[in-house]
Amino acid sequence: MRLAYANGGLWAVGNGLATTTLVVYLARELGAEQIGAAGLTVSFILAAPRLVGLLRIAAAAVIERFGDRKRFSLVCYFASNLVLLALPLVCAPGVLPTTTQSLTALVSLWTAYHLLEYFATVSLWSWLGDIAPLRIRGRFIGRRERWMMLGILLGMTTSGLFAYYWREQLPGRPVWVGYAIPAGLGALMMMVSLVPLARMPSIPLSVGRRLAAPLTTLAAPFRDRRFLRLLLFGCWFSFFNGATQAAQGILPIWVLQFHLFWMLAFQAGMRLGQSGISPTIGSLADRFGNRPIMIVAQVLVACGPLFYLAATTGSRWWLAGAWILWIAYAGLNVTLPNLMLKLAPGGSSASYIAAYFGVTGLFYGLSTIIGGAVFDVLAARTFMLTLGAVTLDHFQFLFVIGWVARLAGVVFLCLLIEPGAWRLRDVVKQLWPRRAGRRPVGETVS
Repeated sequence: MRLAYANGGLWAVGNGLATTTLVVYLARELGAEQIGAAGLTVSFILAAPRLVGLLRIAAAAVIERFGDRKRFSLVCYFASNLVLLALPLVCAPGVLPTTTQSLTALVSLWTAYHLLEYFATVSLWSWLGDIAPLRIRGRFIGRRERWMMLGILLGMTTSGLFAYYWREQLPGRPVWVGYAIPAGLGALMMMVSLVPLARMPSIPLSVGRRLAAPLTTLAAPFRDRRFLRLLLFGCWFSFFNGATQAAQGILPIWVLQFHLFWMLAFQAGMRLGQSGISPTIGSLADRFGNRPIMIVAQVLVACGPLFYLAATTGSRWWLAGAWILWIAYAGLNVTLPNLMLKLAPGGSSASYIAAYFGVTGLFYGLSTIIGGAVFDVLAARTFMLTLGAVTLDHFQFLFVIGWVARLAGVVFLCLLIEPGAWRLRDVVKQLWPRRAGRRPVGETVS
């Protein structure tokens, strides 16, 4: 488990150096704004990896054929890092004949990098599920999440400072190089993270049940009533999370004119907060179950778009409030994989993890592209919606929809079935143990 912490921390440093935000800025420098498709370009950068991520549903069958989860993870992670390393070299201005071809190559390589990483991550989570006992799995995931948040914080800070220095202190140099260098360094750091992974013990699939025939393996999660309720929440949340991504990505960069340093600083602050609370969330999940924590986290996360709604060119720092609330994403980051591993029968965790992230990723990808197209159409028509004394532009309209729809996701969380999770009446019994003449919880009759 200590080697898993080291792997997560080192990988996160590389991931923080090569963030999606950095790639969006790189797309801007390559000419996305000049070809009149800023919304769609940002949407494809965010969505294309999730769309092809549906293929990871087949990961469980592929892993069984491969025969070793450790070796499969190492091979896929290494290949993904090679693709990421090639991205700035292939997409550099002048390498390909036109701006459109450079942007197409950027999206294609970014997608291939994520697809390989998705397959590796499915295998890794299945492997970690066998390493960490159920009794302390929540704490294990929480502590690994802390190391990952600290690693991402370090990587983002380094990337942001480097980009800032490159742009402000070296004005004669091409700006895109200041974004490409951190991306390449991020790929190298993620390769270094494979060293502790290679030292971890390989646990054969036979420890649990061996995976069934490929079709049975693929279908098993979709026949599980408890898992389908979790999947329903994931699809709803992913769809409406993706629908506002183009607006969330464009507003701070194109309209509010935040430098990459500040955008990464917002994300770094969020990660720092998440690193502080993730182990505690893991402990609470072990004690009370995952569902109560997910409900609280979802309410807080859902209110983030309200701060984007309030941000204008004259009061742009309202944006920081959203990133403070999004610290609550730690509650979902810890409990979602923990609940999936808890619901999955022995030996089939890979198929459950792949099914969840594959299907929800598809919903996120489709909604992100739809949201980007809608954003471009509304922006071209200078959309304005008047509701009484309030007038909403196309940005604000999308943020209101995002807030309402994400908040509605709490309903789906209330319907989850989790063995051993606390329910509202359990909380009432603890707070008012003699309510309705009942004995306190744990009290016995002598």
